[in-house]
Parts: sequence; structure tokens; C-alpha cells
Amino acid sequence: GLPYGWEKKFDGKINGFIYINHVTGETRTSPPTHGSSGTGPAPVQISAREQGSCKSGWRYAFNFCYYISAFADIQSHSGAQAACKTQGGELFWPQFVFESFFLKKTLNKVKISTHFFWTNGEKHSGKWDWGTGHPAFSNPKWSAGQPDGSGTCLAVYARTGFLDDQPCETQYNYVCKTKP
Repeated sequence: GLPYGWEKKFDGKINGFIYINHVTGETRTSPPTHGSSGTGPAPVQISAREQGSCKSGWRYAFNFCYYISAFADIQSHSGAQAACKTQGGELFWPQFVFESFFLKKTLNKVKISTHFFWTNGEKHSGKWDWGTGHPAFSNPKWSAGQPDGSGTCLAVYARTGFLDDQPCETQYNYVCKTKP
């Protein structure tokens, strides 16, 4: 893996990969050989107030429970979906626009190892959706220049809370969601 703070991303303009350090802002075309270790910070404890009526390890907000994968627990999109099922929930899908911003604020505290986290969003027959039984995909908050056609799965850029299309096989942290 890359040192903490670095992300490898395909750049269609150069038809190759670039490496971005989201801590320092540095961008390069060769893999970094320096940076923080990939071990990451210790898990942040969840207070009883944050847990609310959710089971241990989950956070309560907006009448839902949210589970944030551990620092080193990264998965492909399908792996994240399966992991959420195992946890008793499903991959994050926004009921409200501000949920992504709540998660952005929470992730500043919790620390994940990737700069994106998976959502349940996917592109089917040229249209984006959140999956069966979820609200219609309307008025999405995209990152600048997105979607750029780089993938058919949706991730949230953790620093801004905005959506970005990503290749489904990329491994990111993930957020699960369920009713209490």
C-alpha cells in the first residue's frame, strides 16, 4: 500500500496514474517513497451519546445507525456491500444531502486510511441510482469535474462530502447504514 495520506488515481488527461497527497496537496506521477506509515491511528471510541439506540460500534444520527470501517479495513465496492450485509446493514446511501457532510465531519475525528468511502450508488444502463428501495437519484452533490466517467460506482470524497465516480474494484473504506 501507499504511505498514509497518499492516493493513487487514474488521470484520463495523461492516460496514466497520478499520486495525490491529501495532507500536503502534493501531486506526482511516480509512487511516493515517503510519508507517514500506513499503520494509522488507534480507533476512536464511540460515546454512549453517539451510539444512541444503535448496537456497539455504530453511531446514531438522523434516525439511522452508521458503521465506519476500521482504518485498515478497505474493500472493493462489492466487498464493502458484502461487509455491510455481514454487519447487519447496507452500504451507505443518502436519505438527506447533509448525511454526507455529517459523515465528513465524523471522519475528520475517526480517521480512515482512504480519501473516499463507498456508497451504494452505481451506474446502471447509463443512469445513477442508490439501489432498490431507496430514494430516486436526484440533485446529487458532485465534486468539481465529476462524474468524469472513470468508474461506475459512487464514492464520497471524505474531505468535502461530495460524490465522485470511481472504478468499482478500487479499495476504499466504507460506511454501512441501517435502522436502529
